[in-house]
Amino acid sequence: MTETYSYNSFLYGVVYYPEQWPEERWESDLSRIAQTGMNVVRMGEGAWSVWEPEEGRYDFAMFDRALALCERHGLKAIMGTPTYTPPAWLTENYPEVLRASFTGTRLAHGSRRHYNYTSPLYRKKSEAITEALARHYRDHPAVIGWQIDNELNCHLDTSFAESDHEAFRIWCRERYQTLDALNQAWGTAFWSQTYTDWDQVWLPRPTVTYQNPNLLLDFYRFTSDATIRFGAKQYEIIKAIAPHQFVTHNAFQSMTNVDLPAFVREAVDFVSYDSYPEFKVCDLSLSAEFRDRAESRLLSRMRGVSTKFMVLEQQSGPSGQIGGILNGNPDYLHPTPKPGQMRLWCWNSIANGADGLLYFRWRSLPYGAEAHWNGLLYHDERNTWRLEEAKRLGEEIKRVGATLTETRCVSQAAILYDYDNESHARIERMTGKYRDSNELAVYQALSERHFSVDVRGLLTIQSGADLAGYRIVFFPHAHILTAADVKPLQEYVDAGGTLVFGCWSSYRDRKHWCYSAEDKAFYEDLVGVRVADFTTITPGETSTLRFNHSGALVPAPIFNEILAANGADVSVLAAYTSDYYAGQPGATVRRKGEGRVVHFGAFFTPENAASLLDALGIEDPLATKAEIPAAIQAVLRTNDQEEFCFLLNFTKTNQPVTFKEPAFDLLEEQKLTGRIEIPPYGVRFVRW
Repeated sequence: MTETYSYNSFLYGVVYYPEQWPEERWESDLSRIAQTGMNVVRMGEGAWSVWEPEEGRYDFAMFDRALALCERHGLKAIMGTPTYTPPAWLTENYPEVLRASFTGTRLAHGSRRHYNYTSPLYRKKSEAITEALARHYRDHPAVIGWQIDNELNCHLDTSFAESDHEAFRIWCRERYQTLDALNQAWGTAFWSQTYTDWDQVWLPRPTVTYQNPNLLLDFYRFTSDATIRFGAKQYEIIKAIAPHQFVTHNAFQSMTNVDLPAFVREAVDFVSYDSYPEFKVCDLSLSAEFRDRAESRLLSRMRGVSTKFMVLEQQSGPSGQIGGILNGNPDYLHPTPKPGQMRLWCWNSIANGADGLLYFRWRSLPYGAEAHWNGLLYHDERNTWRLEEAKRLGEEIKRVGATLTETRCVSQAAILYDYDNESHARIERMTGKYRDSNELAVYQALSERHFSVDVRGLLTIQSGADLAGYRIVFFPHAHILTAADVKPLQEYVDAGGTLVFGCWSSYRDRKHWCYSAEDKAFYEDLVGVRVADFTTITPGETSTLRFNHSGALVPAPIFNEILAANGADVSVLAAYTSDYYAGQPGATVRRKGEGRVVHFGAFFTPENAASLLDALGIEDPLATKAEIPAAIQAVLRTNDQEEFCFLLNFTKTNQPVTFKEPAFDLLEEQKLTGRIEIPPYGVRFVRW
């Protein structure tokens, strides 16, 4: 991982849009922002109609005045390219730039993200405004970097405009060269789908029944490539003009339908993230004790592509959107963060690798679809407790900022993912809809054991050395897997690592074809087992596994593989307890080289993942330093001379921690020995 964020100090700030407020308020607002302890603002990504009010006529005066005030108050600025909000003159004069729905309906002006990435004219206009902004602000002393676009693929992550279909044909011709190769890869012999002319090749369109899964996989690959190319062009323009200014992008929910490691490699200097834990708080499918804490997994995914990153939008109040009545978008309004929660969520972002953090937003806007997306201040500005909480955080960051920027996270475990496999989960929804909770279950089990966890794309793993620091590595969803993919993983195992594959691993190749027994041998040779049979769990029934080492009985949901060992060096960790395969192996481990390989034959839950860790002897890495309850999240950091650890309490009750070694709390500036209690939503940043 070479793409990482670095600046000469910790950036702490807020999103501020001068075009949305009377100019006479700017001075007071920016002064108060600086007094809160902040040193940076983000602006501009929604202001195309201000910068280019008429086609070809640019006007920078408003933002020049706003930036002059930023300078006066010691505030740096991150500017946004405004390409996610094209102005009305553009979309009305050139409707071909509009995004189209799956049914072919053009999605009109009046919201956001209504453009498509493949329109030659939209790309030209986007490149022109990006170049104009970069040239105008390349030497501005307040401007330190750029955010390209905004939350790519948010709301709608596909488009089916005419230019999209044409771009897909070109993409397919480049990939396959001949129709014979495309027909073979897509398996078009099934249902007489054979193509005889390139003009017959389209993106997926409405059909009577199920579509070609191989085409769908290429559709998701194309969608990712189109998104990356759109962002990469803006990156190229800015870096050519202003190489001294950083370029990033604010990913939301990890960016759907984008190969994140490829995007970071090609389109930004480092990734940034928009963190809104309230979406997790309101997700009743998550376990109550791990809802907002689940945001840590997505932060870990950011760290997996950029060891240090920024949070460009951090939740600062109750969030919500309105106005979806006619297009079917559900309106929502999240709960207000409880006192202490906002600070906790900020420290969680920082603990997991964010060396810059900006709230969204300064003040709630009195109009628009996000009038209910509240900022540090409400519309009337009379309720200020969240602003006081932000000021407290600013004072804390000032004290420990150097320690934050000079240390890095130290993770003892990793979870691997792969874009093709994520795409497969969208194509095969019967079990695919459980894949996210499958990965989260592994993360939860590791987190509750106080492991720091990197969530890394397979694309970032070039050799076993890239995994060398991890005690254990999980690959929960490796349905599509090749011998080339396995090579660095095998190197990691041979060198002493523990590697765990989830169920349904290595069933398909990169064409999305199912393997024959001969073709799958590379995987079976690695794990030492083959799948003798498999089944989904009959609706209304349950399945369980019993672990041999402890007798623990744990759920084995969704999908079960009955395993058969291929060699004497394979041990059974757990067996099924019911149905026709009761007593048959469901989890195995093979000793290989200096390490171990596990195949787990069911979907993961927090319970069965915890029992698996027990069976493998994977213990709490902080147990020698402190007794820490599972309810406390721990994130370890180092500067190569000293060890530091964040302890975060996501619960509404006091949580005890007993220190076995003396420690020093950098936030409270006090020594810690013996038993202490971390209050609800409390944070400790300790040095051992």
